[in-house]
Amino acid sequence: MSSAGLTMTVAEYAAHRGCSDSYVRRLRRNGKLVLDGDRIVVTDSDRLVDDITDPVRGGNRAVPAGADAGQRGRAASGEVQDAIHRERLAKARIAELELAQAAKELTRTDGVERAVFTLVRQALNELQGMKWQLRGRLAAATDPAEVDTLLDEHVSAICARMRKAARALNAEPLGAEVVDHTEADVALDADTEAAA
Repeated sequence: MSSAGLTMTVAEYAAHRGCSDSYVRRLRRNGKLVLDGDRIVVTDSDRLVDDITDPVRGGNRAVPAGADAGQRGRAASGEVQDAIHRERLAKARIAELELAQAAKELTRTDGVERAVFTLVRQALNELQGMKWQLRGRLAAATDPAEVDTLLDEHVSAICARMRKAARALNAEPLGAEVVDHTEADVALDADTEAAA
């Protein structure tokens, strides 16, 4: 193939593009360069290589129009290095987060939100069920101080269970479910019925 354009060797074209010799040889093997014998036709090959969209692999690096070969090479090299640096930094951040999660220094927010929702739901259920648990004992109480004592004891028991569940939440891996207090509730109901 004969062309009137400027031709270069593999090493010259690699310097012109700001990439490695091995990359230019791979482009040549894959038919992505226009050749004149063993030499690379620069203008035609540049057009082909510019159509490659991967900036790490020689694509458009947004060099201003009219830039000379040296500016193109430096811009390409700088952008490739920036892309590699950003990729390495992102991988390092992900690895750091995974390590902190494995060391139980970090947790996923969805697990925390689910655990807190469960604790709040349990507290609300216990408070709403309080009237059914204390109804008989309160009806039998005639002394206001006795009513206050019954209410204080029941609310204190609910608070103690919630504190215990909150401590267990802190001690458990954050993906784990909050301990269900149905057995404790059954025991309290049995105590309440026995006292009534």
